[in-house]
Amino acid sequence: MKKYIYIGAVLVIILVGYYGVNAIFTTSYDIPTTLVNRGEFVVSVKASGRIDAKRNFTVSAPRIRGLQITWMAPEGSLVQKGDPIIKFDATQQLNDLTDHQSNLKINQKTLDRARKEYTIQEKQLNLELQKAERNYDEKKHDAPKLAEEARLELELARLNFQAKMDQFKSDVDKAELEVSRAEAQVTMAQKELDQMTMSAPIPGMVVYLEIWKGSSMGKVQEGDSPWPGQGLINLPDLSEMIVDSYVSEVDAAKVDTGQEVLVSLDAFPDMQYHGLVTKKATLARRKDYNSKINVFDVEVTINDHDEKLKPGMSSSAKIIINRIGDVISVPLEAVFEKEGQTIVYLDNKKPVEVDVGQRNDMQVEILSGLAGGEEICLIDPTLEEQGLPGDKATEPELNKGRSAPPASGNGGRRRR
Repeated sequence: MKKYIYIGAVLVIILVGYYGVNAIFTTSYDIPTTLVNRGEFVVSVKASGRIDAKRNFTVSAPRIRGLQITWMAPEGSLVQKGDPIIKFDATQQLNDLTDHQSNLKINQKTLDRARKEYTIQEKQLNLELQKAERNYDEKKHDAPKLAEEARLELELARLNFQAKMDQFKSDVDKAELEVSRAEAQVTMAQKELDQMTMSAPIPGMVVYLEIWKGSSMGKVQEGDSPWPGQGLINLPDLSEMIVDSYVSEVDAAKVDTGQEVLVSLDAFPDMQYHGLVTKKATLARRKDYNSKINVFDVEVTINDHDEKLKPGMSSSAKIIINRIGDVISVPLEAVFEKEGQTIVYLDNKKPVEVDVGQRNDMQVEILSGLAGGEEICLIDPTLEEQGLPGDKATEPELNKGRSAPPASGNGGRRRR
């Protein structure tokens, strides 16, 4: 009898110990819940992109050889239209301008002399011509021989007048041409000198561009010698900002110009800006060079002005496709598919079959099954009964349906 009492006591101790240890090491899970929402339902499409200025201007080096940068406006500084933003060494241009100005003065003096000589010779030759004409008038009724000599002298005076006047006129024309050339050289030298200081064509923020420096790229800086026509500074006008974004080809048909957009910055997630879709590409493009995904480019104009908005900042945009009033909606993660039915679980773990409608990136519309205000589970509560993932080892999918290989002696090795 004592033997059976002893065995029973041992069994009780073992059972108590087992359930006690199991209770200690068994995790109790709290099922997260949320309230069923009833109100406005917003159908939207997400778009990724980056902030940029609607109006940009690239300031390029003048098409002049031998340039060297001596000064640049600080990167990130705000400038107004007409403010200097970059200067080049102007020593050569100053020397060229001085030389061409001196050459112009010499040619202008030569032209003045040619014009004076022309005036003097014109008067002198006119006088000689008039004398010849008077002499002919006096002798044309004299003896034929004298009349013929007077006529020949008059004809010679006329030819001499025309020839010399043409010569002096040619000298004046040549001098005028040299002056015009010298003036063009002065104008060109002055233009090149003026380009040694480049001013902002629009108001904006100074952004240095990268240029080739030997075998690598680097931001332009003082002392660099850029190529003629090379872009040096980008000048975005911060008064009107946009988002260069894209949407998937699946959502592209829903997006159109004029739609409302809510924009948020990755750097300031708590800030939200309002905008409108102003452009949508008519043709798709590959998302990345090696990607097979097609996307459509979308431009969003931001209506709000904020100094935090800077070109190049990454952002996300929520394009509002539709706003529906008085709609019952729940989070996407609260809806489950079970045995061909769409269900949600109330906080008491009771399943409720529902019909779903439109959805956005966070919520789904409930057409029937809920009235709004109920408390529902955000995860499947039946997982707690079955054991949440990780509670116990499960049989790998690849092993299901396979039988274990037969055991063999000698550690599974075959005898030869």
